[in-house]
Amino acid sequence: MSTATSGGVWKVSDGVSDQFPAGLRVLVVDDDQTCLVILEKMLRTCLYEVTKCNRAEIALSLLRENKNGYDIVISDVHMPDMDGFKLLEDIGLEMDLPVIMMSADDGKNVVMKGVTHGACDYLIKPIRIEALKNIWQHVVRKRKNEWKDLEQSGSVEEGGDRQQKQPEDADFSSSANDGSWKSSKRRKDEEEEAEERDDASALKKPRVVWSVELHQQFVAAVNQLGIDSKYPNHISQDCFANAPKS
Repeated sequence: MSTATSGGVWKVSDGVSDQFPAGLRVLVVDDDQTCLVILEKMLRTCLYEVTKCNRAEIALSLLRENKNGYDIVISDVHMPDMDGFKLLEDIGLEMDLPVIMMSADDGKNVVMKGVTHGACDYLIKPIRIEALKNIWQHVVRKRKNEWKDLEQSGSVEEGGDRQQKQPEDADFSSSANDGSWKSSKRRKDEEEEAEERDDASALKKPRVVWSVELHQQFVAAVNQLGIDSKYPNHISQDCFANAPKS
């Protein structure tokens, strides 16, 4: 991945290259002219390319005219023509550039408002050059996240067919599928148990009704073969053959 600048091309490969972060294009917005001059000097010391603007509306126009002309925006929070948070919101909706908010106001509510509105950092004035040396990390992090999202969306599309062709007995681990899988498995087990009961009933011998007639036949057979007969099965087979069934 590479990004062109007016001073050449800097390449981002895992956040490291020979030139990067030299040439990082920074748009600075602040209604305080003295602050703008100081920031510009420090940013240029970091080898960044700097465009400064004292009005938020003008800065937004510059961004809209050349959406790919800047890598990161540093904006003051309190400005007369447009609130810095409004500028942050518009940039997020239209350009999706990393934006750093800055202010002399270090109140917790203001800082949290900047973060919740999408600022990647919040710098307290007076700003130190050490903080500006690290702003390139926000650019790299955002680019990496964008590429990761693209890779994940691509893998989801490619794997869509595979996900639809799950085996019937697959043990789904996701909570979304857990309930339906368990219900399906329960129904399957119940059906198998019902089939086993039917099979057992089919194999079970019909119950013999022990009637008076059957008893008389049994007694006659015992008298004929003797009480100590070695073939008691013959008695039961002869008697039960003609016995009524229930």
